[in-house]
Order: sequence, then C-alpha cells, then structure tokens
Amino acid sequence: MDRMRGWWVLLLMSALPAALGLPGATVSATIGVVRAQASDVRCETTATPLTSSTPDAGAPTNVSPSSPVSIPAGGGRLTVFAAASLTDAFNQMGKDLEAAHPGLTVEFNFAGSQALVTQLREGATADVFASAGQEPMDVAIAAGVVEGEPIRFTQNRLVIVVPRDNPGDVQTAADLGAPGLRLVLAAPDVPVGRYAWDALCAMGEDAATYGAEFVGGVVANVASEENNVKAVLAKVRLGEADAGIVYATDVTPDVAAAVTVVEIPPTVNVIAAYPVAPVRGGTPELAQAFIAYLLGPEGQATLQAFGFASIP
Repeated sequence: MDRMRGWWVLLLMSALPAALGLPGATVSATIGVVRAQASDVRCETTATPLTSSTPDAGAPTNVSPSSPVSIPAGGGRLTVFAAASLTDAFNQMGKDLEAAHPGLTVEFNFAGSQALVTQLREGATADVFASAGQEPMDVAIAAGVVEGEPIRFTQNRLVIVVPRDNPGDVQTAADLGAPGLRLVLAAPDVPVGRYAWDALCAMGEDAATYGAEFVGGVVANVASEENNVKAVLAKVRLGEADAGIVYATDVTPDVAAAVTVVEIPPTVNVIAAYPVAPVRGGTPELAQAFIAYLLGPEGQATLQAFGFASIP
C-alpha cells in the first residue's frame, strides 16, 4: 500500500508544473525525474524473477501423495475460496466431484487472493483456501484463518496479451515501455500484479535489451490496476487496453479467439506456485477430501488440461 500511495503522489507531482503554467522544458524535466522516482517505487522491493527451474521462494510443501478422496456419507456443502485464475479448472472439478458423489454441493468464491484473505479475516466461512501465490497464504496463516501446513498443488507463468488487431503494435515485451501504450495490470497487492512487476523490473535491469528508460516508460503507460487477473483480461478483450499481463492459463480457447499472446522471455518470467490449505472453522472432512482430490491424479489431470503445470 505504501508503494501504491507513493506512486500516486509522484503522478500528482508530475501534473503540478503544467497546472502551474511552468515552461514546457520544466514540465518535461519534472516528468523525467518523477518517472525515475516512480520506477524506484515500483522496483525497489521486488523479488528476483523465478525461472521454470526455480520453485517459488519460501513456498510450502510440494504436491505429495494424497490420501484417498473420502467424501462424508450424504455429501454436504463444500465451500472453496480460490484465486480468480483457477476459475475454469476448479469449476470443472466441482462438476466432476458432484457427479461422482450424490448429495455433495461444491460452491466456489473466486476473486483476487488478497481479497479472499480479507473476506476470511472478516468472518467469511469456507472450507478451503487456494491462493495464487505464497504471500496471501502467509497473511492467512498469520491471521489464523487457515489450518495445517499449506501444500503447493500447481504452478503458472505469465504472458502478455494484446487485442487481436494489436493497436499498440506490441511485438515483444520490450514494447511495453513504448510511449503512449495503454497497459493494464493487476494491482501490486494481487499476486499476478506483483509477479508482473517482478518481471518488468527484471527487464529494466537488462538495459541492453529493454532500454535504460524501460521501467519508467512502463509506469507512464499503466492505464489502470485491477483487483484480479480476470478484470485485466476483460479490458484487453474489450479493447480498453493495448496490452495486459495475465497468467498463461487465462488464455482459454474462447479467449484466444479475441487476443494475441506475446511471450515473456524465460529469463525474466515468473513461475507462480499455488498453495492450498483448510480454512479454520470449516468442515475438516470436506476440506481434506477436496485437497486430496486436488493433489490426486484426477485433480492434477484437470489442472494440466486447463494449462497449469505440475510442481517439479
């Protein structure tokens, strides 16, 4: 939140010279300084991007052999809070579980991971929490809203998406810093937003490839910061943005008809690990049954069918 506040202050500072009628050269110089400062605000606390061979730093236990899926007799109502990027895969799992276990009702609440943690802290009831990153899970652990040791069950990577007609002419990741581009990202407190800035700041460190002013250009291009990855994708599909950064799994077949994917080089891309844990106060039997299914062959096959990658 401090970084967000600092960025908006810097943007207001950039508008002051023009508002006060200062000369154009002064305006340009001020904006240049502000852009450099904004770059520092964005990148000073980012982590080193993760390559496909590097697991998420500080992440919990990997996928392990699961216990048999044991749904209580008579089924019940299973409530799962899950990151928005899991929507399609988890909805399919819910249908499969309900078909296999008469009497079971599976309900999902999909949103940005940080928003889900806030809901749980404020008293929302659920059985399972599946996060798109370790930081929201750490907050949930610290708040005492989850139980046991979280387990990493899948992973994802970032891609750039542009409208099919590509009005911003984005051919490579370096074009995200081109003047006048409308870029939409998730907010920095959303896992995919943090991962996006991790990748962008790593690009900024490679001046030979991306240019010395790359991050400053990206900061100037950010048109909005959304509460979850689905909102980022929606703005690109609607033509309200020239580019956005989302998870690879968000580019489903129907989405692929409306957007074009621009790959982020592996050297600066981020691999996001997803942890899952039972929610305190939920129904333990249902929570453990869902997690066992998620870790088992059927759940893992569904995740991979929707583009997620297995944990090494």
